[in-house]
Amino acid sequence: MNKILAGLKYKVLKEKLDKEVYTGIEYDSRKIKSGNIFVALEGAVVDGHNYIEQAVKNGATCILVSKEVETKFPVEYILVEDLRRNLGVIASNFYDWPQKKLKIVGITGTNGKTTTTYLLETILGSENVSRIGTVEYKIGDEIIEAPNTTPESLDIVKMCKKSIEKGIKYLIMEVSSHALALGRVNMLEFDATMFTNLTLDHLDFHKSMEEYFQAKRILFTMMKENCKKNCAINIDDLYGKRLSSEFGGIAYGMYNEGRVKGKILEFHGDGQEVEITVDSFVTKIKLAILGRYNMYNILGAISVAILLGVDLSIILERIKGAKGAPGRFELVNCGQDFGVIVDYCHTGDALENILKSINELKRGRIITVFGCGGDRDASKRPIMGGIAEDLSDLAIVTSDNPRTEDPEKIIDDILVGMKKDNHLVIFDRDEAISKAIELAQKNDIVLLAGKGHETYQILGRKKIHFDDREIARREIIRKKCGK
Repeated sequence: MNKILAGLKYKVLKEKLDKEVYTGIEYDSRKIKSGNIFVALEGAVVDGHNYIEQAVKNGATCILVSKEVETKFPVEYILVEDLRRNLGVIASNFYDWPQKKLKIVGITGTNGKTTTTYLLETILGSENVSRIGTVEYKIGDEIIEAPNTTPESLDIVKMCKKSIEKGIKYLIMEVSSHALALGRVNMLEFDATMFTNLTLDHLDFHKSMEEYFQAKRILFTMMKENCKKNCAINIDDLYGKRLSSEFGGIAYGMYNEGRVKGKILEFHGDGQEVEITVDSFVTKIKLAILGRYNMYNILGAISVAILLGVDLSIILERIKGAKGAPGRFELVNCGQDFGVIVDYCHTGDALENILKSINELKRGRIITVFGCGGDRDASKRPIMGGIAEDLSDLAIVTSDNPRTEDPEKIIDDILVGMKKDNHLVIFDRDEAISKAIELAQKNDIVLLAGKGHETYQILGRKKIHFDDREIARREIIRKKCGK
């Protein structure tokens, strides 16, 4: 146990006389097996200390706690100072620091993180990459459900261990501001980092934009000693300029003089022709993904790949056929004569970016279906309402993961920002999507915004199956059949 808790402050509350080899470590009592260490984490909703008895029944022989508890079971109890923030170190000590054998890329920012991880995976080769992010966790050919953008530190270390066992070279991960503020990645050092942008979001957690920015900034202080300048930063973003002036690295953008620069030349139905400039080298290529905001994701991915030492010719060749992430500007095509796009955009900036991109493509009307999540930053709701009505011909306001909030109250907050008469309110999201498809005419574009890849709605604390793409396909086929 001394090795596992090396470098940490702790106190043995109860020692077990017959020492044994620990077989694993878990913070979920349901996953405990014989000989495991159980970490009793205190969370915002669940307190792991309430599950010590269950963990012991399942075979735990050591309990790590963050507060004084009754030591009534015949197992070892150890009180660890700042247990949650130190879980990553505990896990690393237990599994012999597998992350040190990987090249780790951390991507942070409000928007664009997920798509950029997929683009980087394409450049580096899927067989070489483990990926952690909002849509899923991928370790080689194994796909794991992603409850959080950035998982708990223990889970990250386990994924690093599994990646090494599978011969994987790179770990590409989205690093959320929550993870940085709560210390979930404290046990990592990064080979390369990237900043996409910073816009209004998560102020229910961070309280101010400056606090939000300072949380993001932490990532760039966590570089390996020989990689201090290995950061790619969007300098078209004001917060990016601050980071670039402090940390250096590769600056990229479309409107400022960065080392990597891009320009959209022409939109096509199946992609866009762009100009890429790297230092003094200029080339034109056709990309398979659309949108101005996706241009930023491309430029960021190119910049990170350069930092990792990938030859530019290989980068440009592989990026041509790269697809975006599921639920990011994803087309739903059932042979209809109008467009349907599903996108995860759930912040004002993300909604504005995709609607501006769609406006550049439009030949008919734009119909936008959107809502705002419950138990999340309420300040963005009227902002998103204003953006939706300004950049759409028709906006349909509906429900989007209300969680424990009253859906009507969320929609009332959105409507505060809507001053025109080009919107409808349909509380049921299924009905809202159905109405949008019903109203769509030839050359119109329907945007289903906010849920993207998600296959559920969160009502109260329960998840029910719900997939915007499934509903859209059903309604398109129904319309084509005249039903």
